[in-house]
Amino acid sequence: MQPETGSSKSVPPIDEVIALIISLEDSSQSKILDKLNSLNKASLLSYTSEGLDPLTVLNPKTHSLAYLYFITERCQDANAQNALQLYQLLYHFIQEYDPQQVRLSPKRFTLIVNALTKITEVLQKPLLPIQAMALAIERFVDSLNTITSLHAPFIQACILAKNYKYPLLILDHDIEVIQAEKYNVNIQNFLQYYYYGSIVYIANKNFERAIDFLSIVISAPTQKAISAIQIAAYKKFVLVSLIYKGQVGTLPKYTAQGVEKVCKTQSQPYLNLLKAFNETDLRTFQENATSASALFESDKHIGLVKQCFQALRRKKIKELTKVYITVGLNEMAAKIGTSPQELELILIEMISQNQVSASISVTEQLIKMVHFTDEDDKAQVDLEERIFQIASINNRVSYMDKLEGLNKDFQTKFMTLSANGGQMASTPYDEDFDLPLDDDTKNFT
Repeated sequence: MQPETGSSKSVPPIDEVIALIISLEDSSQSKILDKLNSLNKASLLSYTSEGLDPLTVLNPKTHSLAYLYFITERCQDANAQNALQLYQLLYHFIQEYDPQQVRLSPKRFTLIVNALTKITEVLQKPLLPIQAMALAIERFVDSLNTITSLHAPFIQACILAKNYKYPLLILDHDIEVIQAEKYNVNIQNFLQYYYYGSIVYIANKNFERAIDFLSIVISAPTQKAISAIQIAAYKKFVLVSLIYKGQVGTLPKYTAQGVEKVCKTQSQPYLNLLKAFNETDLRTFQENATSASALFESDKHIGLVKQCFQALRRKKIKELTKVYITVGLNEMAAKIGTSPQELELILIEMISQNQVSASISVTEQLIKMVHFTDEDDKAQVDLEERIFQIASINNRVSYMDKLEGLNKDFQTKFMTLSANGGQMASTPYDEDFDLPLDDDTKNFT
């Protein structure tokens, strides 16, 4: 008799695994979890004895758990020849996978990040992984209020790709569910998600939301000493608070004792800026910013420091409104430490945003003058103007009613529309975005 060539001992392990996977029903895929975890890298990269690629044999929808193991391992080993094809297979898997199956191995699912990162590096296309990661998250969770191990890498990928709008579809959902084991989440994932999220909100000029995210990072309970990411968050917290509020608020009451003390100890140059800001000392602020410029550049905070300086100028301008009623533009520019042309642009923006009550005129000698209006006086003037405006509108509507027989509904709409005219859209003035993950080599001026 000829010896049996098809005995189980002669069959490669990968053939056994593939055969087992295909033989099981969708609902029984959990039975192969131990078998999949026992496979090494070589096995997951190998083909069957018949030369078949497991990715062409398995169905990404019905065999999602097994397919996850093979596709993530293949993608992490991608090269220039197969990277694009592997990305297409991975993206198709993300579109089709069975959430119930892949949740059986949340740690393996996290490797989707590694897979996409490797393909991105090979193809040199930073935008490539963003949509795939977002879709993977959306299909993996029960609700978008749940944090996963993919959240932080997704936000980071968006920042690296300089796409600051796309991650808002995830970030704008407040995290309410934290299930560490189910979604492979740890404290580092948590801190990174909120830290990177704050960067996105800073880039979108949503400073209020950024401050909230930074507060969460700083005040998060940790089992060991305060982490570097919390210190970095505190530095941003100081700068963003000055830009948005003109002062640094208190941290949440539940912040662990000693956290703020450690953060301050590690952030002295930032506290020097804070002191100069509180004292409205433009010169000292600029000197401190210049002397510590290497640190701010290393921290990727040059953009935020510049914005703080712009905010300090605005603060100085507001203080001058309490000193002067009328002042020459050149004289005011000298007190602010800037050029008349730049000051005029700043004033125009502040006036349009109702940050100051002022107007600019030109004398017969072609000298530009700035006129400040007291807020109480302005309120009185505005009220009188509004009364006069509404009375005038009433007279016009009454006249039109007699001529054209307008009905009362139309009169009401017309009066409301006329009395509440549109406001000038504001345009940000020469403020740099802070891009902490990019090189910002501009010198502070």
